Amino acid sequence: MEIDMGSKTEKRGRYVPRDSLNDANDPDVVLASLPIGTHFWKRVLGAIVRKYNSQHAKLYKVVSFKTMRDRSSFYFSFFNELRTHTTFRDADPRVLRERHVQAVVARWLERDMATASIHNYLSFLRTYAGWIGRPGMVREVAYYVGAASPHAHRKQVAVEDRSWTAHGVDIEAKIAEVAAFDPWVGLQLEICHRFGARPKEARHFRPHGALIPRELAVERDAAAYPECEEFVRFAQGTKGGRPRDEPLQTEEQRELLTRLQSIVAKGWYVGEPGRTAAQNADRFYNVLRRFGITRNALGVTAHGLRHQSANDGYEADTGAPSPVRGQQERPDNDADARYRTAIRLGHSRLRSSTFYVGTMGKPGQADAAEDQPAAGGDPVEQSS
Repeated sequence: MEIDMGSKTEKRGRYVPRDSLNDANDPDVVLASLPIGTHFWKRVLGAIVRKYNSQHAKLYKVVSFKTMRDRSSFYFSFFNELRTHTTFRDADPRVLRERHVQAVVARWLERDMATASIHNYLSFLRTYAGWIGRPGMVREVAYYVGAASPHAHRKQVAVEDRSWTAHGVDIEAKIAEVAAFDPWVGLQLEICHRFGARPKEARHFRPHGALIPRELAVERDAAAYPECEEFVRFAQGTKGGRPRDEPLQTEEQRELLTRLQSIVAKGWYVGEPGRTAAQNADRFYNVLRRFGITRNALGVTAHGLRHQSANDGYEADTGAPSPVRGQQERPDNDADARYRTAIRLGHSRLRSSTFYVGTMGKPGQADAAEDQPAAGGDPVEQSS
């Protein structure tokens, strides 16, 4: 006998219909039961988020859990600010208007919100406007901040060296200082330093089984480093969930991997045992603030170690400093070095290397040659 598992469920040995329609928690039921202007705006917003949040903004696919979490958190924050700190105290999430967006963007500008955050949040709002039947309502950033505002456009090219050494920070000494206070955070920073890893990749790194031979490495990663026979796989915490294989090039990298394997339990990631991933992330950034690893204190962040790795790698490949470190003439193997930098950091366009090492073109503009796909890769929109 065939059972329609989508409409029935097992209970006490027999199949009975599942109450999926007219459920009190069903988003459509919630939205139909609450009038426009209700005081229960959080229930309304929650229903909208539950109904649409898994959808990609433009493509027919689902988004990552991180994207869903970030969107949800932002939407509740946005409407709370709109209703609490502007004149639109009765704003209903189903009736978002352009003047609502303008009011909150004005508050963002008052508190000097980062340009990248403004762009990301308005992108979230464009997606949301589509959910409620108002596609195209949320305009480009320049409309809200002014065309001449420094917030109008993201910086797509590095114009300053964000490496730790560029800001006078002794990398090994600072990491040792952190490790003395919290060994786990110290190890996570070492991974960022030695492998050019994103902080999330470092916290989710599983050292056992990470060392792989060339024949098992991602083909694109192996092709970019023909001189390397061993690679280190980063499979968790990566951008888009795509694994990337870092070439094992130095004894410092090998020593760190061996040390991690002796410290971290098999199958476990580099983080305090007993803590969740979220708790380890909170601990990571709390410790960094304690030791001044912020833009406001030392002028550097954990992500700056990724910039350090990118610029050091470019210089090792070309024999010359990167453009962001003052190089004015293009080395003969500039394109190859950019390609290797982009691939090693998990990107797929030569253009992405400009986020780290800069460009030979005008400040803030990438060369046309740097805007090409790397080995048939997909476009990459921003540094991360």
